[in-house]
Order: sequence, then structure tokens, then C-alpha cells
Amino acid sequence: MKTLFILIGPKGAGKTHIGTVVDAHTGIKFLSVEPIWIDHLQTKDRDGWDILEEEIDRLFRSNNKVMIESLGAGEDFAKFYQSLKNKYHIKFIKVEYALDKCLERVITRDSTVHIPISADKVQEYNKIAAQVSYNWDLVIDNNSPASDLEIIQAIQAIE
Repeated sequence: MKTLFILIGPKGAGKTHIGTVVDAHTGIKFLSVEPIWIDHLQTKDRDGWDILEEEIDRLFRSNNKVMIESLGAGEDFAKFYQSLKNKYHIKFIKVEYALDKCLERVITRDSTVHIPISADKVQEYNKIAAQVSYNWDLVIDNNSPASDLEIIQAIQAIE
């Protein structure tokens, strides 16, 4: 069965870093979703969730394991998840990090690969994202950052 790993946490929690590490050192293909959303926000020619799901489906044609990142909140995400769970085995990974530190990261990071967003919106979205709850397969606490090797081992343990 094909497995979709979904990294869920606030903006700036380290999801992209974790996904990049996992992609480089395991057989799990990481799809950074923000470039898809950035493109969608510029064109708005189709539903962004549909575009994202099509890209996930495309990756699954040549991979048995795919990882994405998300805030994991909202009605649109719930619909997206419902569609995905009918096709793939889903593994939820919570990424925790102090919200004030998340804000610092978002403000100082490269905005060419992340959706530009005001500090007020980051705080608003992150409060919501920090409260979502799923049946977590793994929790990564970035407040005491694990090494890349520890992250890889933790992901492999839930494969």
C-alpha cells in the first residue's frame, strides 16, 4: 500500500527542513507544498487543493511513500484529507515548536520559497495549527531539536 506522510505544525516549526532531510536520506519523496500554493496564488486558475492532490498522485506513480507538509487545519484541509485517505495510507506527524520561535523563523526566512505572510497572520494561523489534533503516528518536538539522524530513525520506525 502507498503511504502518505503528512507533517503538520505551525508555520516556521521546521516541517520543510524535516521533509528535505527525509527526502535526502530515505525512500520517501518529499513534496514541498508552498511552491505549489505560491504558483496557485499568482494564477488562481484552478482549486489549489486539486492541484496539490494531482501532484501527490503523480508522485505516487513512481514512489510508494510520499511526504507533504501542512498546517492541517480548516475545512478545505479536511476535504483534502478525506479524498487522500480513500487512496493512500496516511501517517500523521506532528511537528511542535514554540509559537514565538516559529514567528521569528517565518519573519527571517527566504520568502522566495515560502508564502509571504504578515506577522499577524502567522500568529493567527499558528494558533489554529498548534491546536489541531489527529491520531498522531509520531510527534517531533523541535523545541529540543533532534539531529537529522534521529529524525530519519523516528520516521523509519513508523514506516
